Amino acid sequence: MKINVSRDILTDCNHHERRFFRCWIDGSYNGEGHYHQNCDTVRQHWDNPKGLRALAISEWLQYQAQENECSTSTVHRHMMQQFTRDELEALNLELVDDLRDLVRDDMEG
Repeated sequence: MKINVSRDILTDCNHHERRFFRCWIDGSYNGEGHYHQNCDTVRQHWDNPKGLRALAISEWLQYQAQENECSTSTVHRHMMQQFTRDELEALNLELVDDLRDLVRDDMEG
């Protein structure tokens, strides 16, 4: 099995993988409970970059595992092979921003 994730996800927030990830975190895949769980976790870790980074990585791996019908460890291995550490950190920042968007109005408003 080969999981190919386009490098475009690093710079294009409208790339289909990024849009579908936002659907994943907003509960479109797994229901309203998943959405509320993500919102609660983002609120809890709003000022904790490590906590948000961990959530972003976990949610991304789960999303990709479901899309590719494989395990999260398989996705992790393929991501580590396809991207440099700097690219992965850039992706993490983008995914954290996607997560923050779930509750940004509540937290910044």
